[in-house]
Amino acid sequence: MAAAAPRLSIVIASHDARATIIECLDSVRRQVGADTEVLLVDNSTDGTAVIARERFADLHVLDRPPAALIPELWAEGIRASRGDVVAITTAHCVPGERWAGTMLDALGGPAAAVGGAIDNDPGGSVVDWAIYFCRYASYMPPLREGFTDEIAGDNAAYRRRALDACAEVWREGFWETAVHAELHRAGERLWLAPEAVVTHKRSYGFAAFLRQRFVHGTRYARGRSRQIGAGGRLLRVLASPLVPGVLLVRIVRQVRHRRRHGVQLVRSLPLVLAFLTAWTCGELIGYARG
Repeated sequence: MAAAAPRLSIVIASHDARATIIECLDSVRRQVGADTEVLLVDNSTDGTAVIARERFADLHVLDRPPAALIPELWAEGIRASRGDVVAITTAHCVPGERWAGTMLDALGGPAAAVGGAIDNDPGGSVVDWAIYFCRYASYMPPLREGFTDEIAGDNAAYRRRALDACAEVWREGFWETAVHAELHRAGERLWLAPEAVVTHKRSYGFAAFLRQRFVHGTRYARGRSRQIGAGGRLLRVLASPLVPGVLLVRIVRQVRHRRRHGVQLVRSLPLVLAFLTAWTCGELIGYARG
């Protein structure tokens, strides 16, 4: 699955993904050739890496501590990769057919990065649906192709030169919003390719994702604190009670606009609110501490 001088590197961050790892890697392997390397960066405690190594003996696996976050796994994989184009996703997402080819075709144009759509497994549990709405509602198909301000890190590909130019931004973790902001400042553009679809499947349990939202909210606020100063931090602390409601309104708008998954949103609404509140509490502490 690796080549001496790859055109494409695919970095898959993996955390406790034994339920989906084979399906994810099988899909990737069917659509790539000798000009592609695949790196699995794993911090699982459920034996995901063991399963992957048994099925794919030539797979390049990087083992990392369980406490590492997904953006930190991506950063490790990008540093270890060698391709002119670097695609990133997670082992909880199963790429659709022509995913890799669509990404490469899109990067044949002027964009420095391309992202695609993210759908959810129709048979997912109520927790899976709540996670999907919290993380991926903005990338729910159908989407319109063209230049965009943001793409999802769970389904994205970047030109190597663009990543190298902003390497300091993702040195400690590939937080895509910070990377994209730096790309925009450098005059680069992002492209949305709706045909590059991945399907989100079983990822976290309720407690694990609640913790993940809290930690990610804290990290996000810490990063923003460097840019907005003490006054900006105070305003965000004071406004924090409004954040879950604002985020929920955005999710509802996306569902209504796409005219999809309304029933699943209603069923998972209490969990969605819990996850949004956990994120907000993390942000609150991050801004308070600076």
